[in-house]
Amino acid sequence: MKKILCLFGAVALMLTSCSSDDDKTSSEENVVLLPKTEKYTYATNPQENSIVTYSYDGNKIVSLTYNTGEKTVFTYTENLITKAVYTETYEGAMRIFTTTFTYDNGKLKSSFQVGSANSLNKRRTYTYNANGTISTVTVLINPTTQLETQDSSSTLTLDASGNIVKAEFNDLTTIIEYDTKNNPFRNVLGFTSLLDSDIFDKDVNSVNNIAKVIEKSGAVIEGTTTYTNSYNSDNYLIKSVSGNETYEYTY
Repeated sequence: MKKILCLFGAVALMLTSCSSDDDKTSSEENVVLLPKTEKYTYATNPQENSIVTYSYDGNKIVSLTYNTGEKTVFTYTENLITKAVYTETYEGAMRIFTTTFTYDNGKLKSSFQVGSANSLNKRRTYTYNANGTISTVTVLINPTTQLETQDSSSTLTLDASGNIVKAEFNDLTTIIEYDTKNNPFRNVLGFTSLLDSDIFDKDVNSVNNIAKVIEKSGAVIEGTTTYTNSYNSDNYLIKSVSGNETYEYTY
């Protein structure tokens, strides 16, 4: 967003001298919105279409509920999300996945997901490196034998706003470009602290909105995905289109 130019002078002078654009920007910076619904449309696979409804206690998210029956309920410790319980019906049976999060001085330290019977548990740890990157290791755990198998590892690079701009997996690299507008969830307490956790059904928990994703294998670009984003008058995302997929938000 543009910085407010009218920083000095009497209030009366500010009101008369600042341009209408600057006044609008000032009001936008003070607007705090929370998404009420997210509508997902998959043009070529309409059976995947869904609507998610979000409920809150102030700026803390209480739950997200899908029109298809799935639901996630959140628990906070102070202003950080420390538990998310996801429920779904699969082949006629209820399945529950509980993810707990730990932090160190406000930074995500680990996540641990426990599933229903016959599903593997999953633990991811985060290490904050001296160069500013974050290393992650994901381990799958057999709930019966407790045998651990490394599933993946990655190195995350963040920009000054805390957006993940690069994720490196062995010889594979994902580069993410963002707009400068407001992610619908940026005002949800604890959202951005979750980094790459997918409990919001998002690839990354960012302040801004994804504009382009570039997938590389070594130096070779394997694929590029672009997003066409639309915003409301307060610069919050209301629609994002990429290929056959569309996300729409109400506030």
